[in-house]
Amino acid sequence: MKYSEKYPAVTLLDREGTVMDIYTKRYLELGSRFYDLFKHDLKNYQNAIFMALDLYKLKKDEKYLEMVEEASQKSLEHIEVIKEIEPFVYSGGNLGFYSFYSCMSRLTEKYPDKEFELNGDDIYVFADGAFPKLFDLLIQITLENNNKYKLSFTTSEFQEDGLNKCAVRIDIHNFSVPGSTLEAILNEDKNSVTGDKISLIFYIAKMILSRYSGNLKLTESTDDKTVLTVIFLSADNDVFHSCSGTLE
Repeated sequence: MKYSEKYPAVTLLDREGTVMDIYTKRYLELGSRFYDLFKHDLKNYQNAIFMALDLYKLKKDEKYLEMVEEASQKSLEHIEVIKEIEPFVYSGGNLGFYSFYSCMSRLTEKYPDKEFELNGDDIYVFADGAFPKLFDLLIQITLENNNKYKLSFTTSEFQEDGLNKCAVRIDIHNFSVPGSTLEAILNEDKNSVTGDKISLIFYIAKMILSRYSGNLKLTESTDDKTVLTVIFLSADNDVFHSCSGTLE
């Protein structure tokens, strides 16, 4: 794949030293991590069910049957969340150039009842077809509780390690997740990721971004606001001038 050969951060070599494309990289890395989480949580639920059944046989206490029912329900809920998020894991395609404002325009149409605020100039990033879906994922965590959460997106550009980069600051108002939990998730600690939808969304978003040298950081976490920063490579880098990526 031309982009992989021209930009080392998206290069993956097989055992014979052949460059794989991002499609193969996605399935080998992101897909395996996703299903590791999936199997880990389901195994925990399964163990809880078997343990509760054994205790019920031993003690004949109805509370252990309630534990079986609870673990079974959580297992089913986890499977439904996985089924909902899975398409985002495998979305993408060839690397190219994407307009942030163009992507957000589509999302504001998709969620007409959500309150969005866009600040800053448009930015063009080097990414793949999962780029707009990343923000779709982050919006999804705010869809509970009658859509009361307001989202503010602020763009900026900066230089780091000799490369031009873009940042999108996302302020989620009236939304709070414990900072320690988010830090663990954003630092790719699999053991911190449980079967709840929010944990999975943050972890999957982080993994998708890693495909093209992006990053997701927790900037602030208070009782009334969570602030995230998403970082991408800017399309304005010499390394991309010879690439023929599409602009969307």
